Amino acid sequence: MLFFQTLLCLGYLYAHALAKLQSRQTQARIHVVLLAVAALLASRVLPGTELRPESPDSPVFQVLLILGASVGLPYFCLATTGPLVQHWFTSTAHASSVFRLYALSNVGSFLALLSFPYVLEPWLEQQEMGQLWTAGFWVFALLCLPVALGAWQNKAQIGATHGGGPESSATVTAEDLGHPAQTSFAQRFLWVALPALASLVFIAATDQISHDVAPEPRLWISTLGLYLVTFILTFDHPRWYRPKLFAFLTLVLLLVTAGMSDIPRWLGIEWDYGVNEVRWSHFALLFVVCMLCHGELYRRRPVDTRRLTEFYLCMSVGGAFGGLFVTLAATQWFDDYHEWLMALILVALLACHVLFRSDSKRPALAGRLVGVFTAIAMVALLVAMQNPWSWREVRKADRTEVLLDQDRNFYGTVSVKERRFLNEPERNDRVFFSGNVTHGQQFLSESLRHVPTTYYARDSGIGETLLWAMSQKPNLSVALIGLGAGTLANFAREADAYDFYEINPAAVRFAQEWFDNLSSCKAREQNILLGDARLRMEQLPKDKLYDVIVLDAFTGGSVPIHLLTREAFQIYRDHLKPDGYIAINITNAYLNLYPVVKAQSEHLGMAFRHKSQAADEVRNIRRNLHFIMTQDQAYLKAYPSVNREVRDAAGRFLRHEPQDQPGLRLWTDQFSSIAPIAK
Repeated sequence: MLFFQTLLCLGYLYAHALAKLQSRQTQARIHVVLLAVAALLASRVLPGTELRPESPDSPVFQVLLILGASVGLPYFCLATTGPLVQHWFTSTAHASSVFRLYALSNVGSFLALLSFPYVLEPWLEQQEMGQLWTAGFWVFALLCLPVALGAWQNKAQIGATHGGGPESSATVTAEDLGHPAQTSFAQRFLWVALPALASLVFIAATDQISHDVAPEPRLWISTLGLYLVTFILTFDHPRWYRPKLFAFLTLVLLLVTAGMSDIPRWLGIEWDYGVNEVRWSHFALLFVVCMLCHGELYRRRPVDTRRLTEFYLCMSVGGAFGGLFVTLAATQWFDDYHEWLMALILVALLACHVLFRSDSKRPALAGRLVGVFTAIAMVALLVAMQNPWSWREVRKADRTEVLLDQDRNFYGTVSVKERRFLNEPERNDRVFFSGNVTHGQQFLSESLRHVPTTYYARDSGIGETLLWAMSQKPNLSVALIGLGAGTLANFAREADAYDFYEINPAAVRFAQEWFDNLSSCKAREQNILLGDARLRMEQLPKDKLYDVIVLDAFTGGSVPIHLLTREAFQIYRDHLKPDGYIAINITNAYLNLYPVVKAQSEHLGMAFRHKSQAADEVRNIRRNLHFIMTQDQAYLKAYPSVNREVRDAAGRFLRHEPQDQPGLRLWTDQFSSIAPIAK
């Protein structure tokens, strides 16, 4: 989002500068040359292997570099189209409806957003999509040529537009309507501030839902779709935006969303809400807030169409500021998603202003006082309900939970909580979280301290695989992709060698500072390889072979797909001994990864098994599912597959849960689609 919002801002700046040129013909020539150069570069929209990052340092810069080198100039041209076409449109007889073009452009963006995951991605490979994109850009460039050259305008109109001749009768100016020609600083500020607030709420709401509710794979489609729809409605016609109605709805939904747990408790009401209620309240709040911001923005649009490109430039600066603040500032300064509370407070102040403002030039004092009181009350309630520090120490009937540490960076938020049970001190433990997903847990008592828990019990699929391999060989070479709390280090013997692959430096720090699985690991050789596991393993010497490769990076909603492709598994196979094992933790609440890894196993010609393990609260075992590839027939005979049992409320067995989805297409670097495997 940072890249595209920033480049959109630069494109609007270019459009504004081009519109300042007096000659319409000069504007056309410059833009045609830019289109031609971009069309030549459009054939390289898919980045080559030479752009692959070789270091885990500066991930933001590396991502921006890759995007800039691949789609930079073509997207820049696409970004200029909206304001430029609207600027040229003001020289036609239909200039009064110029802002509807912006609504129509967002209709196109919305349709494209929906078409990619549901129409293009499930059927086309990346290379095919890249070729289609290139062809589409060439068609776009060809269609832009007559528009840039003013083919639909007569010569009198072209000469009149900023060319020193008489003003076109279609051009609407401020003087024509009795408004001042100059744009005030306050107006420009609102042109920036309103879209900035909408952008901030959009990104913060997406992060909030992903962090505290459910990291759904299609989350961005929902939130970005709502964001675009508000642009479509507000810029289409004033009838869709009713200021006081949306201000009132905003205040109501602020209280509902932020106080979903606190308000019923204050009122003595028991409300057992679930994920769906939280998810849809956030969606509804995002919609009304963006309607409020974009509706107020449209109400302040320039009357003088000569200010059109300046208006869109300010809008893009505001949109980019929201992304810049979250990506570059919030991730560096905040250890949690504090921008969410900041956004809610700003939204409350805006809603109160809109709700209690008077339409007359001299507002009543009583109305102003009510508005100020309401704003103060709303801010106080939001801070009380969304206090970001309140959950750092939570006291419950049976235990106390204390946040020991939390860190946030490009890869997300990681944290460690310590739980102390009042009547069962032997259950005291520390839990490692990545976002809201548990990635490891360790008991504090000496007797249980190094007993593997969560997804890694000795009788889990991965545990059985490691124990079997240990029984067959006096020493093992093991690769673990995904560090977490380092729980699997407890399986190591003195003769073994363990390599831990981890992309997030904060996760490494937490595993070393708050858990002693690594420091007490018995392996004679231990290495932590920081960076993308696939790239690091690809860089290994060819004679570096492992007995066991454990893939444990897929429990969240946003899985690293590049670790699950045919090319990735070929790398694992190249560094696996002939009688070795590839054990994959495919536990996931949002995606069924079983058919994905099964297809990879069949492609490699390797046999496989899977094991589903039920949750065991006493042992701190979470429900898990592991898939193991190997050629060791003795192992497969000793450990047959175990399916998940589905039982009724009384505990009676009903059936085994099916895992496979026949007919799923093999994932490669060129093709992958999560739509068929979404739960």
